[in-house]
Amino acid sequence: MNGKTFKKVLADAGYSQTTLAETLGISCVHERQDVDVVFRRVRSDSPYNILVRLFWLGQSVSEPVARKSLPGLDIEELEAIGLLDRRDGKIWSNAKLAPYYDLMLASDFGPEINRELSADHVLGVGAASVTLANLTVRRKVKIALDIGSGAGIQSFLAARHAEHIIGTDTNQRAMNFAKFNTRLNDISGIEWRQGSLYEPVAGQQFDLIVSNPPFVISPESRFVFRDAGMPGDAVSEQVIRGAGERLNEGGFACILFNWHHKNDEDLNSRPQSWVSKTGCDAWMLCFKSADPLTYAADWLRSCVGQSSPEYGRRLDEWMAYYEKMQIGRISAGAIVMRRRPGSPNWFRMHIIDRGQCAGAGGGQIERIFAAEDMLEALDDRQLLQQRLVFDSNHLLEHELVVENGRWVVRVEHLYATEGIPFAGNVDMYVVNLLAGCDGKRTLGEVVLEAAERMQANREEFTRACLAAVRKLMQAGFLTPADSSCMSAL
Repeated sequence: MNGKTFKKVLADAGYSQTTLAETLGISCVHERQDVDVVFRRVRSDSPYNILVRLFWLGQSVSEPVARKSLPGLDIEELEAIGLLDRRDGKIWSNAKLAPYYDLMLASDFGPEINRELSADHVLGVGAASVTLANLTVRRKVKIALDIGSGAGIQSFLAARHAEHIIGTDTNQRAMNFAKFNTRLNDISGIEWRQGSLYEPVAGQQFDLIVSNPPFVISPESRFVFRDAGMPGDAVSEQVIRGAGERLNEGGFACILFNWHHKNDEDLNSRPQSWVSKTGCDAWMLCFKSADPLTYAADWLRSCVGQSSPEYGRRLDEWMAYYEKMQIGRISAGAIVMRRRPGSPNWFRMHIIDRGQCAGAGGGQIERIFAAEDMLEALDDRQLLQQRLVFDSNHLLEHELVVENGRWVVRVEHLYATEGIPFAGNVDMYVVNLLAGCDGKRTLGEVVLEAAERMQANREEFTRACLAAVRKLMQAGFLTPADSSCMSAL
């Protein structure tokens, strides 16, 4: 049974991301679930239910029932490759199979299936995987690098726009899963190399680097997927510093990481120092920040369990470690880097307080980096000569209240519908400005028309509009009507 045949058996039975989400009663299969509830929903012996019990819940099923309900399932071959075991008339799976759009990915079952995690446990697609995928720039490239590839999801997504991908991981079991998933999904162009971080690719350069490394800040070296065995946030620093020197000019890197700092005032100081001499522009996104106790409890609950007798003792160990290192806060986020040597590089930081990423944001990120280049190259007079358009992946909402018998706009809210969830309230001046940015007139013409319509002082209005336009371009709301002018800068 080849990968295509096996995937067809699963698909014909309805074993898909959408159907599983409905069965689990959650919006996304990567969220946490109540396993006992799910099991009760799939008790009957339909083809789909049998597959859920086998490959999602890790339950044994009757071999005769499985053969009758799923005649296309080659049990002997799946046993021969190690995916299935059978004994005493029952079969069970040694791996979880998770659909991710048109991909099917094998990994270890999680702790919710009442299985103790091994040191070399291999994660499937989770929230972090999806976030990294959504933040990755998806333009065509020749060669890409996936550091800490695990079961291979980032490499498989990169294979759609990269000619060749190298995936690395220190975990041999992760390499085994990645190779299995490569065959299962019939994907070519990926080379798997075992080793730590950049060691397996010494001397090589890349057009794209993606990484979801073992970035958890802890005193432990218990799990390969979580603990790098380095002090503090050293693994995050090594991955970020190393990306700069290994990117080809114009190449992008997208890295998930955790870092520690003393307080909110020095939130970005350490990451900024890591990229300061890499020859890269960098855009850092902070998803959340926590005190050390909250951070430790979140990770130990997910890996150990709050009811475990070990929970309290290990919580004390983690807190003693943080106190010794004088860690005041721990934050989680991502950094997007672009190699641009030969001129002063810029560093930006945004705190994302409306979730992490709503769908693919690669195009949005490219627009924002191009906007930074453009704004750096143009003075106010030159900017007024540009023709700009309001990007279609954004919406303006009005919140209305009744005053004196009529509806009156109380708040006008601008937000991104896809990608990084930038949002904010805007005033009537910005609303009028955005409405005029249709790509047919220059910004100067739009500003002049708006100033006359609102009977505003032309000089003061122009200054205010230019400041607003720069911010809107830096957030991806406004882009040049002719995108070629951005690439030529």
